[in-house]
Amino acid sequence: MPLITFTGLPSSGKTTFAKSLQAQLQSKIDSAKESNQPGANYSIIYHSDETLGISHDVYTDSNLEKHARGSQMSAVKRDLSRSNIVILDSLAYIKGFRYQLFCEAKGVVTPHCVIQVMNPVEKCIEWNESESKENKWKGELIQQLSMRYEEPNSDSRWDSPLFTVVAEDKDEKLPIEEIWDALVLKRPPPPNAATLVKATSGNNFLQELDKQTSQVINKILQHQQLMSIGGEVLIDKDQGLLIEMPSISVSISQLQRIRRTYISLNRMRSVDIPRITPLFVEYVNRSLNSDD
Repeated sequence: MPLITFTGLPSSGKTTFAKSLQAQLQSKIDSAKESNQPGANYSIIYHSDETLGISHDVYTDSNLEKHARGSQMSAVKRDLSRSNIVILDSLAYIKGFRYQLFCEAKGVVTPHCVIQVMNPVEKCIEWNESESKENKWKGELIQQLSMRYEEPNSDSRWDSPLFTVVAEDKDEKLPIEEIWDALVLKRPPPPNAATLVKATSGNNFLQELDKQTSQVINKILQHQQLMSIGGEVLIDKDQGLLIEMPSISVSISQLQRIRRTYISLNRMRSVDIPRITPLFVEYVNRSLNSDD
């Protein structure tokens, strides 16, 4: 009956979490059968690009991609019912597509949730290139999709309840109890439980996160106006914070994408305010080296 939409970049670890959730939900269903509890009559249906025969190449052509989303939507429409939990393991990076999925769930009066698997784009590319990875993506395509990605927002009804996991964290786990409560027992998640990683420092932290990352980006832009390409950007002399610019031009959109990703990864984490800029400088250096 419920619909679970996964969203995230290619090679972000999304399928690993989706398969893990499928197994954990099946265990919950089996336990419900033994104790005659709600959820005992459910079965799970899993859909992904792979199961639907959608190749990576469709994401290089807008018309082919539109057709692929149609295939995903048709599979969801077909299988949503009172006895099915449907898991859609897809990029789902367009908010309009997530809204359509929400409307389908709403149309059959069934709960839904969105699970975002977050991972820096450079880490996605690194995982994609690992020897154990099958059916690899083109690195350039991952970069393009990261720039087109429209992040889910828990304030939007079609992205709520939103559960966020950070794949780069080896200890990260899915909040299975909260997902089960929201979808099967129909209990709304408690405040701040829509993400697995808890918010920590309040409005002051978020303001500093925005302010300090903006200052770093502005210094890079000022440096590029003077130097064009290459060189070092001095961010903080006392702390010895430097950004090594690549030997190619870095666009404003690239820098803003790096900043948005860093903010998304850290606005829910416990980061001391004095460490925001040093960590961001380190993140920018890794991102620019990866982009280069």
